[in-house]
Amino acid sequence: MPVHCRTFFWTFALSVLMGVLIILPGNRVHALTVYVDEANPPFMYSANNHAAGIYPEIVRAIATRAGIPINIVPVPWRRALLHLENGDGAVAGIYKNLERQKKFAFSDPIHRESLMIYRSANKFDSESRLEDLSGMNVGVIRGWSYGNAFDRARNSGMFETSEAAGDDQNFAMLVNNRVDAVIAVREAGDIWIRKLKLQSQVFRAKTALHENQTFIAFNRRSTDISALARINKAIAELVEDGTIETVIANAVDDAIGSAFH
Repeated sequence: MPVHCRTFFWTFALSVLMGVLIILPGNRVHALTVYVDEANPPFMYSANNHAAGIYPEIVRAIATRAGIPINIVPVPWRRALLHLENGDGAVAGIYKNLERQKKFAFSDPIHRESLMIYRSANKFDSESRLEDLSGMNVGVIRGWSYGNAFDRARNSGMFETSEAAGDDQNFAMLVNNRVDAVIAVREAGDIWIRKLKLQSQVFRAKTALHENQTFIAFNRRSTDISALARINKAIAELVEDGTIETVIANAVDDAIGSAFH
């Protein structure tokens, strides 16, 4: 083959190869956006415009193990759920209930939260069951589901609820007699009581009202759902080798030092 023909051939071949690489879908790196609550320490919160806490750190560990580019965004919880409804990214640290399962696909569990009843010391009488809340006004976090049983009891009118942006606001309402009880996850509730110096004013039940597993959720219409199998594989590996427990312990330590003011 003459030199000028060989030169033309390789120039043409290189041009075709570059064109194919440009249009290949895999050549474009798509980062998965995961939304978390910006005001629920130690589980998830915003610190210097950065997603911090137990769930962001678990998600980072999962993404690293699975080889998935990720962007974790802290926003108000209702906005996170709106993004999920619209199929715009995933949400981490979410509870599973019957209504949500109709619209969303869930990962394997990433943590288990113990929901506890907190009451003022002078009114506490060992309440630990759902029925113990009958007739009360209960402080909860705005936009949260606390599981099927709690949601059914609330909808039936067994008790009223007052919604706040976070546990700190709920405990402030409790000590000011604006609510009769507060439902909070043990880690968060206990830390807030210590930070707000309420140890002599607020008591916690000894047993959990309910335990909720938490998940990463995707809208069933979202193309991001294709990452779910890799995420579940990574979760299984991180549970097996103990990494998730280490991540949780480190995130709680960091939250105690920085998240509560």
